[in-house]
Amino acid sequence: MKNISKAISGALALTLIFSTSCATQTEPTPALTGTPETTEVPFTNTDDLFPIGDKEYFVPFADPATSYCSIAEGYGVPVREQGMGGCYCYASVTAMQTNYLKAHGELIDLNPVDIINRIYGSVPKDGEQVYDEEKFYVYDTNVTDLGGGVDQVTGAMVADPLNGYLVSETNVIGNYLCEYPGIPTISEDVIKDAVRNYGAVCLSLNYTKDCKMINGYYTQNYQDNAGNSNHVSVIVGWDDNFPADGFKTPASRNGAWLVQNSFGEYWGNMGYYWVSYDMPIPGLSTISVTKEYSYGVSYGKFPEVYLPSADLVALSEQNGGANQAVLDAINTCNTVTSATVYDKNGTIGAIGIWTDAPGQNYEIQVLDGKFGKVLTTLTGSFEFGGYHLVKLDEPLKVKKFTVVVKTPGVGIFEGCPHECTAGTITNKVPCHYEVKSAPGRSFIEIDGEWVDVTDENVISRLGYAGMPEFEEVAILGDPCITVLFV
Repeated sequence: MKNISKAISGALALTLIFSTSCATQTEPTPALTGTPETTEVPFTNTDDLFPIGDKEYFVPFADPATSYCSIAEGYGVPVREQGMGGCYCYASVTAMQTNYLKAHGELIDLNPVDIINRIYGSVPKDGEQVYDEEKFYVYDTNVTDLGGGVDQVTGAMVADPLNGYLVSETNVIGNYLCEYPGIPTISEDVIKDAVRNYGAVCLSLNYTKDCKMINGYYTQNYQDNAGNSNHVSVIVGWDDNFPADGFKTPASRNGAWLVQNSFGEYWGNMGYYWVSYDMPIPGLSTISVTKEYSYGVSYGKFPEVYLPSADLVALSEQNGGANQAVLDAINTCNTVTSATVYDKNGTIGAIGIWTDAPGQNYEIQVLDGKFGKVLTTLTGSFEFGGYHLVKLDEPLKVKKFTVVVKTPGVGIFEGCPHECTAGTITNKVPCHYEVKSAPGRSFIEIDGEWVDVTDENVISRLGYAGMPEFEEVAILGDPCITVLFV
């Protein structure tokens, strides 16, 4: 689907190509369901990772001043074996488990296949096609073979608990040694800080290029700025002293990232390998979960349309695209204001929102009834773009209420139903994205007026009729807002 996220943002897609059905006021509180998974015991000592490594050539993590590994800190999680696809879910679960273990001292149980099944469903190629839930429906293929991104994983877990856990934060850290419109370019130190702070960082790469076992260490180093990634893994450490000649293509300097893969312990160095500091890496991100909330309501879970303000479009055109200068200026742009009305009793503790750029400001208002008096206002910003929970100062009892979200430059919506493709490890398969927006539920402010997002004229009223980025956007769909209940 051509949408403005391709032209302005590009934000969360990691490699290849959401969710259970949206909650309504008539639905009961979702059950805390998930399939238990039996996994191997995680490694606790980095020495165990390299039984065949030549220690006269290189000793991993010998100098704490120039190296780090979350496993050595006690945050190791099991190495999984993914099968033919679904790498992005396996990597995301590794990142979620590592971060939760680091923050809470508990190795939680999450099954990547549960997440894949929340994102994708199958329908028969022939006969009546019924799309009961909001998700991606594919034809005649195994859904676990399909690729995706951490944005889809996030959407699948923002509102419906998986074994009691909901996504609390997804950070788009940025791209390393490569540039893509709408995503910040980051330094080696930013990645190192992220690994220290979160325990693991998802990365995208091409697992088929320039891998080789050298002196007992499995390594990779290729130069490809074209974004030809086909796999998602997780960085769990680094060593500045890894030898520059320890790669099929020798590096220009010492140093490598330790990457945990999802091909099982018989692959690489017990399931791990080294990626050179020289190698371009797009799509670095983190993902974290929480057990603080019982469930959520999110009508717009998948971030499919990144809606820019008119002045951001002009700024992007002046700068030749959504480059770093445009990202840096996002808070000077006009505000995109959206709102959703909820008819549900309970006590809310947090609001989940998506932001597009590092440091992008936000303002959230919770209103009584349908656009009634203001009950609370929350403001701030986040270091990275992505999905974030904003906690209320105090839990708030509600019945019917409205949540208004204001962000400068870009607002994020779920889009409309459309035909698309989903990627397997070998090809693309036909796919249908199902959205169930409802009139009278969600709105966008245009020239001081609240306009229903399902209005067939909403794109033209915004001034985007005829723009290629909106060719297939008939309606905006619900804004990507999640309300979490305690």
